[in-house]
Amino acid sequence: MAISTVSPITSFLIAQKDEVTAAQTYAKTDAATANEIATFEKDAGSITTVDGLLKNYSVLQVVLGAYGLSSLSGQTAVIKDLLTQDPSSSTSLAAKSKNTSWQAFAKAFAVWSEHDGVSTVSPFTTSDSKVSVTAAPTKTTELTLNAILPSSSSTQDSYTTAGVTTYDASGNATQVALQWTRSTTNPLSWNVSAYDADGKGAVGTNSYNVTFNTDGSIASVSNAVSGDSVVNSSSKDLTAFFPVTLTGGDGKTQNIKLVLGTVDSTKSGTVMATSDTQKASVSQAQSMSGSGTSLTMSPVVVGSTTGTGQSYLSSPLDPDQALDDADNIPASARNYLSVKWTQTANSTWSVSVVNPYDSSSVTSSSVYSVSFDALGNVYSVNGLSTTKVPALTAVMGGTTYSINLESPTLSTSQKTTESTLTNPSATTSYDGVDMTTLVDDFEQTQYEQSKANQKDGVGNALYFTRKISGVTTLAQVMSDSTLLKVVETVLGYNPDQIGALDYSQQVQMLTGKIDFSQFTTADGIKKYAEQYLAMLQINPQTSSDALSTMDLFGGSNSSEGIVALFDVSGSSSGSSSLYSALF
Repeated sequence: MAISTVSPITSFLIAQKDEVTAAQTYAKTDAATANEIATFEKDAGSITTVDGLLKNYSVLQVVLGAYGLSSLSGQTAVIKDLLTQDPSSSTSLAAKSKNTSWQAFAKAFAVWSEHDGVSTVSPFTTSDSKVSVTAAPTKTTELTLNAILPSSSSTQDSYTTAGVTTYDASGNATQVALQWTRSTTNPLSWNVSAYDADGKGAVGTNSYNVTFNTDGSIASVSNAVSGDSVVNSSSKDLTAFFPVTLTGGDGKTQNIKLVLGTVDSTKSGTVMATSDTQKASVSQAQSMSGSGTSLTMSPVVVGSTTGTGQSYLSSPLDPDQALDDADNIPASARNYLSVKWTQTANSTWSVSVVNPYDSSSVTSSSVYSVSFDALGNVYSVNGLSTTKVPALTAVMGGTTYSINLESPTLSTSQKTTESTLTNPSATTSYDGVDMTTLVDDFEQTQYEQSKANQKDGVGNALYFTRKISGVTTLAQVMSDSTLLKVVETVLGYNPDQIGALDYSQQVQMLTGKIDFSQFTTADGIKKYAEQYLAMLQINPQTSSDALSTMDLFGGSNSSEGIVALFDVSGSSSGSSSLYSALF
């Protein structure tokens, strides 16, 4: 057959110079592509589940096209398995298939594939793929503190962490924070307790003493009420911790291990500064001051003028601490008070008094609606113009307390939080999937697969040039039908004929035949693509739709081919079961 006078190589070289622009132009002029991209850009950001993705045809087409997996379009069972099974598990479909394209796809959506196909926010991001998204929460079993307490010579005798979100088995959230108070008799000894930073009383009363060595490391942890040792330098397990118990709205309890660090170690965890020049962690909440029934809340920044859904809870205060200490009253029998601020509108907050350990113990409390101006200053209370919030009153245990609020304000910039208390058993952050990158890849794939570019193989050559870099194994080549077609053609094989063989025979034929060093440079890749186009001119191939992996194995709706060898033709669970049976 005579070689065409219009060289596909020339067309390829011209198209390759600015494929991105050409693909964008094609996407605008091809109605189907334009509609799918428009729907993707509108809907993707709100999809938080695999089922949601599968139900949105256009978004699914863009995602599959971007990953070179358009052949899976009608095989929803396979897609669902890939996106709901942890690809790192040897039993997952992605791992068993040894298909690197499938594995890359599952790993890209790890926020779903590692958490049963559900996430709290969409994995699709509008910025680069370094933006993290969070998986569905798991039951919290442990909290970890990495903080530096003030030195023994410091005048700072307290430290309060920011709250951290914990979850019960049903995914219900509770904010937990820690309050540290230095001993009045031993500057190396601190009392620590965990409390409900939402002020709802979910955290049971607790109190532990932590003693530090002179080098700043933890020496021991003991129960402040019973005196029982939790851990010390002679313990078999030197993990410094104390237990806390949460009680949910349904009455179910949840035990959490609060890890402070390691006894006699300053490498990580909670340590104490050894000098005033060593920077200590910044307290994230203040406590009221005073004793008896007259208390004061010093000036505090409760939030920011730009934030939403904000809240602030002062550190718990035992107003009768001196008497309770003298009488050795256990923590569980003491009463505590905190001032709670909750944002109710853009510039309006509600303020009241609560017992963070027992939400029912405060039988009466004044509640004020406080509005702040653009500079963050109080300008009205309960709708009346004023710059001062009246004293709060609260009744607890039959005693009436009065709390004077000194100049609460809002910050005009985003309030920064130092998160020293973390939850390793809660949500996990993942890199998001950049929507812009997906659209760019989809546009190029559609452009390459257009009828004009599929003629004479130009589209395949463009795809090969874009995807082959970094491919170093036969398995990677065989996982991508287009790359495989180009390689087989250059090696002198007819892809249709070799595709009729079973997988192991194809592997045997191709093993050792591919020189992967040709794919390490742009020039080598371009020459390989040109060789593919030249071979097509000499030995034209029949144009056909891309075969799916099930076609490679004999078809998903037929008892013929290699699938029959696996005795799965009677399966009722669709293509996914067929795939699983193959591997």
